[in-house]
Amino acid sequence: MQEIHNLGKMIGHTSVLFRRHLDQAIASASGDDTGVISGRNFWILRYLEDHRGEDVFQRDLENVFKIRRSTVSKTVELMEQKHLLERVSVDGDARKKKLRLTAEADAVLSNVRKSVEELEERVRASFCAEDYDTLMQLLGQLCTFLDRPENFEEENI
Repeated sequence: MQEIHNLGKMIGHTSVLFRRHLDQAIASASGDDTGVISGRNFWILRYLEDHRGEDVFQRDLENVFKIRRSTVSKTVELMEQKHLLERVSVDGDARKKKLRLTAEADAVLSNVRKSVEELEERVRASFCAEDYDTLMQLLGQLCTFLDRPENFEEENI
């Protein structure tokens, strides 16, 4: 494999490879190779599952997953078409729609959760515990840095 010395290329390359394996694990576990559920869909479903009983809105997904409003809107729309989630009106404000998992989403999560956890465990096992902890710490620092708009204001570049 060719060495990659540029940070952007390395992050992009790593992301593509991990997503590819994640999508394969999900497809294999769900018995579906048509891409009904992607890695991003899985993480959104997991987030909704972890926050079941709470009001979760599209803007929450924007903030948690650091994705644009238009991307969230398209993703939620497609997931709704696939019967993975539904938008439910909030009492007192018909314009506000909270997101709720469907029974089909629960079934999908039940089928694929173990495969995703096994993939993550295989990746984790490829590092010694100290290196993995360091990797996670450094990725966290990088995310924090990149998430601060003031780090990219004209006078700071």
